[in-house]
Amino acid sequence: MENWKNRPPAPNEFGGIRLLRVPKAKTLELLITSDHLIGCDTHFSHRRTIPCTGPNCPLCLDGSPARWHGYVSICSTRQNAQAVLELTALAAQPVIDYQDRHGSLRGARLKAMRVGNHDNSPVNCSLEPSDVDLRTLPAAVHLENFLTVIWHLDKPNGNGQEKPHPGPNIRNTGGTHPPGSPAQPSPLPDEEDFAS
Repeated sequence: MENWKNRPPAPNEFGGIRLLRVPKAKTLELLITSDHLIGCDTHFSHRRTIPCTGPNCPLCLDGSPARWHGYVSICSTRQNAQAVLELTALAAQPVIDYQDRHGSLRGARLKAMRVGNHDNSPVNCSLEPSDVDLRTLPAAVHLENFLTVIWHLDKPNGNGQEKPHPGPNIRNTGGTHPPGSPAQPSPLPDEEDFAS
């Protein structure tokens, strides 16, 4: 066997960091660690959110409507467990308003809850400044890189431009990814770290 090594592989850059959506019947209390929100048009296909690939997007051409989703890097108010929070356009509006007023989201305290008892009920967000020392917050998750990994997109090439790709890899969407793989990130130590 020729693949013996005297060292384990380097840890995954995003090992243990997961994509978090606001659950029903719980209020999330979080600290935002990113300076700003990023977002893109997405589609819901094969039971997962994937990015729209632009004017010639096969899902757009098939009549699937695109919806914008925004993402912020967050950590728990109780522990430094990190995650990336996904927000719809409506839920992201208070985040955008806060960023416009304060110039940065880093250190803001965010409360998010679903208005209704369904998995897809609207999300209500509120933000306020916190008194946390920004130097004690963990570094923000690099959102673009994180989404590139979980959506199976090609990483940018050496000159800063994204390599062309045929679209996200949506194979094996029936939960067949092994735990810890980029498509099925490892769960945080306890999802309750984010809920109140």
